[in-house]
Amino acid sequence: MTKNKQSDSQTKATNPSDSKSATETTTANEPAASAPVQNKQPTAKTDKTAKILAIVAIILSVSIAIGLYWHGHQFREHADTQLQLLKTSLQAKEQNLLSAQTNNKNQLTNIEQQVSGQNQAMAALKAQLELTEQNRKTIERQLALLNIKDANHWRLKEASYLLQLAANKLWLEQDPATAIALLLEADNSINNADDPHLLPLRRAINNDVQLLKGVPLVDKEGIAFRLESILQQAESLQLAEIELPEAVEQQDNDLSADSADWQENLSKSWRKFSENFLTVRRRDGQVEALIEPQHAWYLKENLKLQLQQAEQALFRSQGELFKAKLQRAEQWVSEFFIQNTQAQAMVEDLKQLQQLDIVDKLPEQLGSLGAAEQAIKERQQRLIPSLEGAE
Repeated sequence: MTKNKQSDSQTKATNPSDSKSATETTTANEPAASAPVQNKQPTAKTDKTAKILAIVAIILSVSIAIGLYWHGHQFREHADTQLQLLKTSLQAKEQNLLSAQTNNKNQLTNIEQQVSGQNQAMAALKAQLELTEQNRKTIERQLALLNIKDANHWRLKEASYLLQLAANKLWLEQDPATAIALLLEADNSINNADDPHLLPLRRAINNDVQLLKGVPLVDKEGIAFRLESILQQAESLQLAEIELPEAVEQQDNDLSADSADWQENLSKSWRKFSENFLTVRRRDGQVEALIEPQHAWYLKENLKLQLQQAEQALFRSQGELFKAKLQRAEQWVSEFFIQNTQAQAMVEDLKQLQQLDIVDKLPEQLGSLGAAEQAIKERQQRLIPSLEGAE
């Protein structure tokens, strides 16, 4: 609008001649109007006026065209500016729309993840609930089984415990006699139950009893008594002392009256003189060094220790260790003590003990243990259907 006003002012400033010509034209026409009766002016003046009017019309046309062009140019610039503003606004709105869409997608993704996590948590809770329900049913069954406290139930448990004790006595302590007594006690307990379902267990127990009775038993108590007797005799053994060979007869140191024997007399005098300070006796033969008398107590104690360890190996059925300890005791008695009648008898007893087989040939398993476990399982299986039916 300011540009249009400026163009209008410029148009007015640039056309003063037009206004003058218009005033002149009006003044020139006034006499003609006042005097219509006058004669027409010459044609040259008319042509001049027509030219002026044409110039004025051209100038007006050009001014109008310039104004229209300027106005159109301003309108186009304004329209371009408005269009640019619209485009910028549209781009901003589009960017905001894209941002909102991205945020919506992110929110949707987060919601989906949360829903997925909740679904997984629900599935885990459901599985945990199922497991809890199974545990509850198992505990209820176990409680129901524990509540059954009839006499047969406790007798079966007692028999199973006695069978376990028998197995421990047999394999850990190598005591078949006590194992047989425990098996018979278990059979008596099952017999008092008066349950036909326990007959296979009684049959297995009696088979084990007969099997153990047929095992050749080693008289370990008798062997232990023999070892105790040898142990007591070890204190009275006599330590073998060094036996020196007979000494060579001493030479005659008497001096001769013959002057011709001066050299021999000199040697005898020197020998007699040196005997007052150092005595040298010559003995023929080899002398073996034995244990000193003050160490005899240690030897006897070690010998007793070997016999005690042999006794421990006897009751543990360690045959190799038993023989090794007896062999060492025999060797010590033969080497370090006087071989009198007592020592020879002890050596003979040790040799005889080494020939004994102290390991009992026990069975590797008892059939009654498996039969007891099977009887307990079958009893529980018979009771569980009745409990489920009661539920």
